[in-house]
Amino acid sequence: MPSGKTRKTLPDGALAPLPEVLQLGTRVYKVLLNSIVAGNLELGAHLGPDAIARQLEVSITPVREALQRLEIDDLAVKVAYQGWRVREFTERQIQELYEFRAVLERLAVHLACQRITDEEIRSLQKHQSVGAAALKSKDLDSYRLYNRDFHAAILRAANNYYLSSAMAQVSLQTETLTAKTIRMLGRPLRAIEEHRQLAELIGKRQTNQAEMLMESHILSALGDIIQSMFR
Repeated sequence: MPSGKTRKTLPDGALAPLPEVLQLGTRVYKVLLNSIVAGNLELGAHLGPDAIARQLEVSITPVREALQRLEIDDLAVKVAYQGWRVREFTERQIQELYEFRAVLERLAVHLACQRITDEEIRSLQKHQSVGAAALKSKDLDSYRLYNRDFHAAILRAANNYYLSSAMAQVSLQTETLTAKTIRMLGRPLRAIEEHRQLAELIGKRQTNQAEMLMESHILSALGDIIQSMFR
């Protein structure tokens, strides 16, 4: 039996009912977030609350809420007397971000080779079919989502909460930069072939080869980004 302390229960009416739809600020946030990670809003683009409110036909309050959330995500920065703008990256920041991502992705592959199920192997193969179809139709936005989902599938197969949490800290920033690489001539074709090889190696549980390929895959993307943005 527990000690003589009375267990505190949640009082009736302490929580507001769940909203039937997403709150307006969240909806504005999702629109802006998708525009940034899809590359529709360029790095450094001005995010004027008044202009956004007019375009989305909402009041300025949910727009400010959305911009503050983007600031927390490190995707927007607030500039004194100017409002917000899409966050820009220095070459050093991109280098460090992708070095960190390469370590995380390599560990994800290592664990996936040990823990992946037959169903998850089939899921990776299905993702490849989606990516191939997106490339064939030259639908770069669908390809971007395929790329995100392929890496997420490997992370799920790794089945490690702390690894997933660490990856979540940098996922939006890497998605924003990935939107640049998929528009580079030849990059999507190389990437989807590397994904095919990764899926095959993970399915065969060839850990060392899969780890090396994933690290090379991420660092080659880093080289492409640096080349396109700073050279």
